[in-house]
Amino acid sequence: MRYRVYVPTTLLSREAEERFVAAEDVELVFALPEDERTYSSARAAERSVRVAEALAEALPTIDALCAVGVNKQLVVDAKLLARARRLRVIFVPGSGTDTIDLDAATARGIAVVNAPGANAPAVAEHTLGLMLALTRKIAVADRTAHIRRALASSDLSGLPELLRDKTLLVVGMGFIGREVTRICQALGVTVAAIDPRLDPVEAEQLRVHQVIRLADGLASADVVSLHAPLTPATRHLIGWEELVSMRRSALLINTARGGLVDTEAMVNALQTDEIAGAGLDVTDPEPLPEGHPLFACGSVVLTPHAAGSSARVRTRASVIAAEGALQALHGERPSNLVNSQVWDRFCARFRSVG
Repeated sequence: MRYRVYVPTTLLSREAEERFVAAEDVELVFALPEDERTYSSARAAERSVRVAEALAEALPTIDALCAVGVNKQLVVDAKLLARARRLRVIFVPGSGTDTIDLDAATARGIAVVNAPGANAPAVAEHTLGLMLALTRKIAVADRTAHIRRALASSDLSGLPELLRDKTLLVVGMGFIGREVTRICQALGVTVAAIDPRLDPVEAEQLRVHQVIRLADGLASADVVSLHAPLTPATRHLIGWEELVSMRRSALLINTARGGLVDTEAMVNALQTDEIAGAGLDVTDPEPLPEGHPLFACGSVVLTPHAAGSSARVRTRASVIAAEGALQALHGERPSNLVNSQVWDRFCARFRSVG
């Protein structure tokens, strides 16, 4: 049997493509011709439509789907899965699977694999960068310099702060949360952490103060950094009540998922000085529409969901995800299987491969 692997964009690395090509029973199928795959923001909307149309046509004939779209996200819902009659595996060259209906995939016997931890170093460094941009007032100084074509310390509203000796609350202690913890501790930051999966013994080994109630951690933190997955339970984890419980001098950093924060509440908190600032690599909605109030908040540093981006990360994440997809196609249980409960159903559905 020959398996068709569908790739909507060029966000799959060449090394990952080579893994598929090396498997003689795999055919790589792209949404766009090779000369049109390079991303162009000017043509993003047009390309999104073309990719969606191509995917809709290809769905009934594909065995594996790379779940990354033109704008980095491809929503794989129950309606889409219902049309993908041959689909065996969905693979994500990253860690987040919140754009995939895991229950629907599991019900249909479709394996979902990702690349957990592959982008942790990049996201952690970006997180630190946002913290420093705010505390050291790097972003506002640069912004002012480019607008005024001049620069003086008097342009800064107040003196820059030190990150050293501050208290950081890490919300979510997965690969990224742990890497952020390690880096910040090296800079002399005291770290508290909240994660229902964090064991007290592990917390002691990581030298973090374990917080049980989010409210307690928010009230005592100088910086709050979000690294939790987006689930129905964590959507709007940070709302108005949580924001006003934070110190007025506190900073909020989000390099996880925009939906973790109630955007309207955050804008209100920033406008009324309930918190001192925010560093956001992700937003809700994403991308932000033209004229959104966050663009007018001088105490906000914004980046375009780029925290996990780097050539090394892209290669590593793509290869890990591709290898997991190939394992599933060939009937081997992937080591990076997200919906682990699917495996018996998967094997029953595809008896010929395991």
